[in-house]
Amino acid sequence: MPTDLPALADLTPARLRERWTALGLRGEPPHFRQALVRGLAWHLQQKARGGLDADTRRLLRAAVRNAPTPASQQKAHTQRRKQHNPVPLPEGTTLVRTWHGHRHEVRVLDNGKRFRYRDTEYSSLSEIAREITGARWSGPRFFGLKKLKQPAYGVDR
Repeated sequence: MPTDLPALADLTPARLRERWTALGLRGEPPHFRQALVRGLAWHLQQKARGGLDADTRRLLRAAVRNAPTPASQQKAHTQRRKQHNPVPLPEGTTLVRTWHGHRHEVRVLDNGKRFRYRDTEYSSLSEIAREITGARWSGPRFFGLKKLKQPAYGVDR
């Protein structure tokens, strides 16, 4: 079996996985060829030149922990927060949904911040949808306030 790094690039994925197992590396070998090559290369270099010392490992862990969130993730998080209440719900509005032949009515309180269902107040429509169905649902979707982005199974809604 090759021990030099350039030879790894010529091996098939099956041979790379064999090499992974033969070296006794922890965990299952990665599924992607490039990840296999990189993992094996790292291990071979570490074996030949020594691994990272404790101080370097500690510094790397601290850098990862303290790294700022990438702008793309911050933007996605902000967009999700803005979409929290997609439809304004004025106080006094009644939402109606029929589920398994039973009619369920929900009264909007406090301009959409609280809801009353069967004489109990809830802080979200999702809590009520779960109470009705026994499963986790998006409350706005369950009550028809939010449409699916793609039709399910080719059926228009």
